Amino acid sequence: MVDAAIARPLRQEDVNPEILNIGAIKGTASAVLGMPLKKTGRTTNYTEGQVTQVDVTANVGYGENRTALFTDQLMAGAISQPGDSGSAVLNNNDELVGLLFAGSDTTTIINRIENVFSALNLTL
Repeated sequence: MVDAAIARPLRQEDVNPEILNIGAIKGTASAVLGMPLKKTGRTTNYTEGQVTQVDVTANVGYGENRTALFTDQLMAGAISQPGDSGSAVLNNNDELVGLLFAGSDTTTIINRIENVFSALNLTL
């Protein structure tokens, strides 16, 4: 299961193919334990961390009495805050490894990019 969405811009000139403070995505990769990570989010801007757990199962709350169970997720340390959801998460080679979607004061939960692309029938 993934927490992701796709959208089509109203005007192509409003889209920049580079990520602020990171640059262009140079492909995709599978995340592994200990892999360095980086992302730029709306709230926290540029942050770095590392994969602290793989194959994570997590219950994520979506408002009052609504919870969803996610499996095969990645976990990193506190590299996000509310408002960063949807941030692309890359490795040090600027390869896309995940999509940030949840977190707390101590952890960040990331959808594996392979699962996001599969669920939405996308490629890079």
